[in-house]
Amino acid sequence: MILKRVKSGRYLWLVERFSSVKKQLNIDCVDSDNLEQIVQIAQAPYRSKGERPIWLQIYDRLAEACINGPLEPGARLPGENHMAELFSVSRLTMRKALSKLQQEGQLQARKGVGIFVRRRRSRYVIEDDLRFSQSLEANAAEIDTKTLELTRAPASQEASLALGLGPVSQVIRLMRLRIVEGEPIYLTSKEFPADRFPQFEEAFATNQSVTDVYRAHGIPRYTREETRITGGFAHRHEADALGLTHRTPLMRVASVNLDPEGRPIEFNFGRWPLSSVELVFNQRR
Repeated sequence: MILKRVKSGRYLWLVERFSSVKKQLNIDCVDSDNLEQIVQIAQAPYRSKGERPIWLQIYDRLAEACINGPLEPGARLPGENHMAELFSVSRLTMRKALSKLQQEGQLQARKGVGIFVRRRRSRYVIEDDLRFSQSLEANAAEIDTKTLELTRAPASQEASLALGLGPVSQVIRLMRLRIVEGEPIYLTSKEFPADRFPQFEEAFATNQSVTDVYRAHGIPRYTREETRITGGFAHRHEADALGLTHRTPLMRVASVNLDPEGRPIEFNFGRWPLSSVELVFNQRR
């Protein structure tokens, strides 16, 4: 326990402070060890405002605690109001510090749940013919998938160009969310030429697997023609799906898959929170 390492009168004061914090603020949802660590971080005296604004001093402390400890990946923090009380500042001051940490990816605010230290980055290997679960090296016990949309609709402009479709061509549009140990980490929108996959919905239904859809339509394997990566900030619908704050930095990845004859069969547009993943490009020989 951290507080046991603090000596004499300072130790007694912190113990009393910690005991009253949970009672007064009713922070039962936060782990006791995490709360002790935050209480200790909050106790350091502030430097002069002229030297560095208070909200940036709070940002400095929390960023250091997230990167180098003692706050562990996945640790839950008290809410904004409670954090403001612990650090003896206004809600506006605390909000500025927390917003900067969220925008940089150190913290993640999950709507209706709380504020968490971002988990360590996963490695995602970009290689032909691998399922998502095979590509993601997350060291995670649980990887879940949530299908947000499966419809037939006109192709987007980007998919029309990538798949070589006409202006009124139909596609199967699939939007999914990948979740690692309860944390959304990847939002993907896929488009497939509808005439190539007439039984898409039936083949997809059993295991929710695109690989199964390929095989059901005579495509035993695929290759990736190209992968393009750009940066940007989360739009509201992306932030809502990923449980992020609006305008959190994202990595956007657009790719095209080909069948064994070299015909385009899938356009994929994925979004990763910038701090959640390391992309690794492998080339089989």
